[in-house]
Amino acid sequence: MVLSTHVFSLLKRDYPNASITVLCKPVVAELIEHHIHVDHVLTSVADWKKHYDAIIDLRGSWQTLRKTLSMRPAVRLDQASIRWHNKRQGRIIHEATTHFNVVAPLLHDTSWIAPRLYTTASDRDVIDKFMMRHELNGYAILAPGARSPLRRWPQERFATIALWLASEYNLKCICIGGPEDRTTIDAIVASSHGAAIAAPLEWSLSTYTALCEKAALFIGNESGPMHIASTFDIPLVGIYGPGIPKRFDVLGLKSQIVHHVLECNPCDQVHCIHPANSCMMRANVDEVKLAVRRAVGR
Repeated sequence: MVLSTHVFSLLKRDYPNASITVLCKPVVAELIEHHIHVDHVLTSVADWKKHYDAIIDLRGSWQTLRKTLSMRPAVRLDQASIRWHNKRQGRIIHEATTHFNVVAPLLHDTSWIAPRLYTTASDRDVIDKFMMRHELNGYAILAPGARSPLRRWPQERFATIALWLASEYNLKCICIGGPEDRTTIDAIVASSHGAAIAAPLEWSLSTYTALCEKAALFIGNESGPMHIASTFDIPLVGIYGPGIPKRFDVLGLKSQIVHHVLECNPCDQVHCIHPANSCMMRANVDEVKLAVRRAVGR
C-alpha cells in the first residue's frame, strides 16, 4: 500500500476534479484514510456498488477482476500486464516504478511523485505526549520484526545499536512491532540498559506513521514499517536478507541499505541453505553503524 500512494497523487495532479476511491484490505485502510488525494476508501468488494470511468488494478484478485469485467469501465489498467512485460524482458523493477508505469498511459505529466503518507493532528498529539512523558527531545525507531524469521536481524545486535546511538548521537530508541514481536522487543529493551523503550501495543498504524514523521532516524529489517518510515525522507537504514534486490529497495535520499546478496537469492524465505551464516546474519553491527553515519550525513 505504501508503495502505491503516489498513484493517487499522480492521478489527482492530472485530473484534479476526479473522485478517487481506493479498495483495499482493512488492515491497511487507515494508512490512506487521511491521504489528501483519496476521496473514499472501501474495504470489501461487497461495498463496491458504484460505476467508475477508470479502474486501476494495482494488486487484484479473481474477485476484483470479475467485478471489474462486470462493470465494463471505459479504462482498465492493471499491474499484472506491467509485471508480465518486465518478466519477458528479464527486468526487475522497483514496485513503486511498476505502479507508476501502470498509470502512465493516463498521465499528462510524466514527472515523478514519490510515495507519501499523511498524518493527523490527533496522532501527532499522541506522539507529542509520549515524548513529553519519556522526556524525549529526539528519538530513533528500531523495527526488529519481519514476517519471515529469515528477514530478522538478531535482537542482540539491535540492542548493541541502541546503546551506540545513545552514546554517539544522544538518541533514545523506540522499539516498534506487533504482539508477535513483543518478546524480541522486551529483550532489546532489557539489554539496552535504558537506551531503548517499547512503543505501546495499542498504537494504531496511523499513530505509528506519526511516530515516523517526527523520528530522527529509523533502523529496521525489510518490512512494511520500514517503507512507512521511508515516505518521510528521514535518515533510514534498511537491513535486508533474502529479499529480491531492487524490487523493494527502500526509497528516500537519506536511506541506506545493508544487504549481502548470496548466490541463493532469491529464496522462498522459509528454507535456508546457509543456516549457520545466513544472509541476514552476515550484516554485522559495524556495517549498520557505517550505514547510519552515511544516512545521517546525507
